[in-house]
Amino acid sequence: MPNASWIESKHFTLKPLNKGVYACIHKPGGAAYSSAGILDLGDSTLLVDAFDTLAAARDLRHNTESLFERPVEMIILTHAHSDHWIGASVFDANTTLLASKTTRQVCLEWGAEIVNEFQDTSEWEEWIKKAEKQLRTEQDERVRVGLESSITRTRYAMAEMVEFQPRYADQTFDDVVIFQGSKRGAELRSLGRGHSEDDAVLLLPQDGIAFIGDIGFFDTQPFLGFCDIDLYRKQLLFFQDSDFQVLVPGHGPVGDKDDVALQLKYFDMMEDLVGTVVQRGGSFEEAMQITLPEPFDKWLIGGMERFKVNVRYLFERFGGEVLEEE
Repeated sequence: MPNASWIESKHFTLKPLNKGVYACIHKPGGAAYSSAGILDLGDSTLLVDAFDTLAAARDLRHNTESLFERPVEMIILTHAHSDHWIGASVFDANTTLLASKTTRQVCLEWGAEIVNEFQDTSEWEEWIKKAEKQLRTEQDERVRVGLESSITRTRYAMAEMVEFQPRYADQTFDDVVIFQGSKRGAELRSLGRGHSEDDAVLLLPQDGIAFIGDIGFFDTQPFLGFCDIDLYRKQLLFFQDSDFQVLVPGHGPVGDKDDVALQLKYFDMMEDLVGTVVQRGGSFEEAMQITLPEPFDKWLIGGMERFKVNVRYLFERFGGEVLEEE
């Protein structure tokens, strides 16, 4: 458990899963935005992902090093979405970054875009002004929470723009990497295209624990923006049919196979609702008016923009045309 040098981070909560295995779960209002994992192999420390900001990752580095009184040997990057690897920049060259070949290539492309976007803050400042103006009159609590979260996240990003220098994977792998330490073993496995271009998971068979990255969105809307939903569904079924009892998602609390089943149900429900609108010739605007049943209606809190992304993805998937102004 945490020692005297541990700091209570405002960005994430440390959740012990087993001796030497921890989940780091994003706190609302903090700058982690996604989840991470800490793993003690016995003679080395591994991290799974590194958060969305330098601020959150500094706390992650300090606390991980204080837990085991040694540097972090390796960070595993589960996929290329930037909220999982921007924070890796606070670790020095003694910490190796490991990702699949596909993930590294996509990170290189995204990283170049991020650096370019950070050169001019005027658009960011203008967006914050518009968001704050909307917040003053917005009545929909779902939208309000989402705006507040986005404004906070944008402010953290703007505060770090000057010092941000992206770090990319130093080593890559294709399919499977086996780690064996003095206390436990672990298996890093690519599950291929699904939520993103390539999704990797870290499996701890002895512990019955799996860090599943953004394959898992528990008690919150999944993000479908860059997915292949058929392959994404297969990734979830892999865990539903597995022996892993504790699942650490990329977003949301630590869960289990019941959470996987609920996420699969969300996929089916959204496909049915949006597909019905397309089949009767309805517009994208009509599709945005669909009503989600419990418990999925609560998942919309703080995520109406993500809802719009998901509806758009499915609307176009079923052959609907989204006009540019929509």
